[in-house]
Amino acid sequence: MNKSVIQYSPEEVETALFILNKAIDNHRLWFDSLHTSILCDLPFAQDILHQAAHTQCDFGKWYYGDVSESITCVKEFAELEPVHKYMHDHARVLADKVNNKKSIGVEEYREFLSNQHHLIDLLTMLRDTLIQHEHCYDAVTGAINRKSVSMYIEQLFENHQRYNKVYSLAMVDVDYFKRINDQYGHLTGDQVLKYISIFFRESLRRSDCIGRYGGEEFIILFPETHIEEAHDLMDKSRTGLANKKIIVGDVAIDATVSVGISEVMNEDDDAWEAVKRADRALYKAKSSGRNCVM
Repeated sequence: MNKSVIQYSPEEVETALFILNKAIDNHRLWFDSLHTSILCDLPFAQDILHQAAHTQCDFGKWYYGDVSESITCVKEFAELEPVHKYMHDHARVLADKVNNKKSIGVEEYREFLSNQHHLIDLLTMLRDTLIQHEHCYDAVTGAINRKSVSMYIEQLFENHQRYNKVYSLAMVDVDYFKRINDQYGHLTGDQVLKYISIFFRESLRRSDCIGRYGGEEFIILFPETHIEEAHDLMDKSRTGLANKKIIVGDVAIDATVSVGISEVMNEDDDAWEAVKRADRALYKAKSSGRNCVM
């Protein structure tokens, strides 16, 4: 497994799905407009004749705009560019032939039709890939959910057994979270959890994976990382969080976390031994006064 872990934010996925669904519909309408002009001898729309039409449609503006690296890494994303550009460029060629009273060859037209179908297929596959990934996230915090965490732990352990790749993990518990819920309500509590999830995602490395394990507990996975480095990373993040005020509406909330860390060992029988050790270390951190890493 590559050390870099692709993580999408729910907002990224939501935006991309909206654009892709719209692109599928719009390119079908665009295709109908092109054929109506060809068959009925009507003027072609400017979005067909534009020299850089593939960058001017809503999908093109999104594709060549500020798309996150996580989404650009998806296989179908890279495959879309030449297909999408060809379709717009060749539509302009067809329109020019019609405007200049030239005939369109059968094979040329069939190739254009095939490309149109391929474009819709790629847009649909990218959309479906992101929909599938959307189900990997916890709706409240934006961290990956427990099922996805479990799958990733199993993958890391398999890599450890097969390639002797080390990894560490941290169990993280929000201190006195019940007090936050009791004092400010569960909706505010959810916002605190979301803030903490985003804080870890931004303060740790891109290769580190943050998941919600249940309630106010998170699990963080550190691929190819020994326990000493994982400890330093988590202690820095823990300190940073403790020095922040979490603003929810007109309320400023202090929140700290207790952390237990472990590293996979060669004698581990299964993927969950390291999780159990981290859980025991977390218990020690809570018993030792909280807001610390053990």
